[in-house]
Amino acid sequence: MKSWADIGFEIEITRDESPSLRLLHSIDPNKPYGESMHHSGGAATETFLIYGAPIKETLEKIQNPHFLVVGLGIGYIELVIAKEALLLGRSSQDVGLITSYESLPELREYFHKWLQGRTTELHPEVVKTYEAVVAAVLADSNLKAQDLKNFVLNHFKSVDDIQTALLPDSKPLSKYHCILYDAFSSKTTPHLWEEEFLTEFFKEGTAENALVSSYACRVSFKNALTRAGFNLVIRPGFMSKRNSTLGTKNF
Repeated sequence: MKSWADIGFEIEITRDESPSLRLLHSIDPNKPYGESMHHSGGAATETFLIYGAPIKETLEKIQNPHFLVVGLGIGYIELVIAKEALLLGRSSQDVGLITSYESLPELREYFHKWLQGRTTELHPEVVKTYEAVVAAVLADSNLKAQDLKNFVLNHFKSVDDIQTALLPDSKPLSKYHCILYDAFSSKTTPHLWEEEFLTEFFKEGTAENALVSSYACRVSFKNALTRAGFNLVIRPGFMSKRNSTLGTKNF
């Protein structure tokens, strides 16, 4: 059984005590450490701030909404979708689709095994991390962890239901009502932040009524949203991040 270090990560406990993962090696020669999946100020808090409200608004306004998550990571956003839906009295059948992209096969495999309860097949460190993630997501609710896991598992019945890397020539699998764009930075995944790619992806992959939310506030990202017919809402960023971006289309 492989630990996080075996696949190139270390655990980072963020300021709100929720876990994140950090790459062991940096591609930036000016930094001695790799990129983290979340801000050190709080992985769960950042997820709720950037993605919680768009998820909730989509669930409230759209019947059988389709969600797209770019960057599954350790599953925060998927679990927040489940939480917000359950708090509104919705079942997994009330969400038409959850499509998540994750380039690392181990992260897809580990998350799916954890959802299934196959914890004996995972390193104890990995299990502990996922349990801490779901506990952080549920911190202010009376929902049960198993309810969230079952909700997500109904959309990821097979590990193959979690998509592999989002490539420059990837085409959207559906028309999505809510895109949660949480990819690693442009230094780590440059093609995911190129304006032409984003413009076409947002044009082809969004429904008539749609929201796009991201922690990023890059010029290329904002230009792509505008070119794809979205109105821009520049929102506060999390902690040291000055701004984040929300795109709205007929919402």
